[in-house]
Amino acid sequence: MPPKPDAASNSGATSSPTTNRATKPGAATSLDPSLASATTRRTLKCPKCGADVREVARFCQRCHHTMRYECPSCHHEQRTGGKCEKCGIDFLKYIAAVMSQKQVESEAMRDRLEKRSTLVKNLMWLPFTLGFPIIRDYFLKRDRKK
Repeated sequence: MPPKPDAASNSGATSSPTTNRATKPGAATSLDPSLASATTRRTLKCPKCGADVREVARFCQRCHHTMRYECPSCHHEQRTGGKCEKCGIDFLKYIAAVMSQKQVESEAMRDRLEKRSTLVKNLMWLPFTLGFPIIRDYFLKRDRKK
C-alpha cells in the first residue's frame, strides 16, 4: 500500500527549514521578547578589576578574584568574605580554632603511634635486652607520672 500524502503537500505549500525550526516549542526567536529576556545573563561588577562577571560565577574570569564565599560554619553563601551575614562568625577566627583543635588531635595520635612503635621495637629486641627496656618504659614511667 503506498504512503498517503500529507495535507501540506496536497495544498502545494512548501516549507523551508528555517520556519520548521522557529515553530518548534522552546526554540528561541528574535520575534518573541519573553524568550529573549530569559536568555540574557545577569552580571555583577568585579570589585577588584571592574569586569562584568556572571552572577552565578565563583571567580572573576579576568583576575580570578573570589566572587562567592561560603561560611565554614553554617555553609551560607555570600558575596563578601570576612564575617558571615547569617550566623555572624568570623571566618579567620573559626578556621584558626578548627586548625588548633586538629593540631592537638594529630599530636595525640602521633604520641599513641610513637608508644606503639616503641613497644613493638622493644618486643623485637626482647631476646637481646632481656626485657629491661619494657620494664623501664611501661612500669617505671607510670610510677613517676602518679
